[in-house]
Amino acid sequence: MMRSSAGWSRMLLLCLAIGVTHTKVLQEGMELDDEQARKLPDMTDLTVMKTLKCGVCQASVMEMAYGINWAENRKGKKLTEIEKVEVMELMCATKVDKYGLVLDADGNPTAQWSNDDRVLRAKGGWVTRLAQGVCSDVYNDYEDFMLEAAPKSCTNDVEAGKRTCSTRDLVVEVCVKGFQWCGVEPEPDEKLPNAPQVVKEDEDKGEL
Repeated sequence: MMRSSAGWSRMLLLCLAIGVTHTKVLQEGMELDDEQARKLPDMTDLTVMKTLKCGVCQASVMEMAYGINWAENRKGKKLTEIEKVEVMELMCATKVDKYGLVLDADGNPTAQWSNDDRVLRAKGGWVTRLAQGVCSDVYNDYEDFMLEAAPKSCTNDVEAGKRTCSTRDLVVEVCVKGFQWCGVEPEPDEKLPNAPQVVKEDEDKGEL
């Protein structure tokens, strides 16, 4: 079910430059029109809320884990606990707020999250507040777990010159088992539900 309140119509649209959907021409900084506002996810629906929190929880865990590993790789050494905490705080302040709700082919908001500037998405207002709030919850409730587990989510293959990262186990522990926002625990070869579209600064687009 999709609904909106009058206040939600203040949401902004973000896109790389100008986006053309089946029925609309959208430009960065435009406010949602009445039709788009009506079709925002219904925040009073508990199932919809869990879906939204599931997606941005995964994004928060990924950003924290990736941020810690990126910093360690750049420095060429393990980070101290204080440094890892600073990275996690930075992710909530500067990375997660870039996520918005992807717009469909008609320019209407969906419940899928993305930080990809090439993808039309609704951002700002309650959407950004929700994303930052979930990231803060992850940080506050799972700080110790992330400090211990995040650095282990990436491995280096020296011979192949390749670095491989996976946040699946962290997401399952935090978002599925912990907060219980993502339904039942998926099978090892099963895709995580409500996975966001994630673009890393030095890598191509991918999913968690």
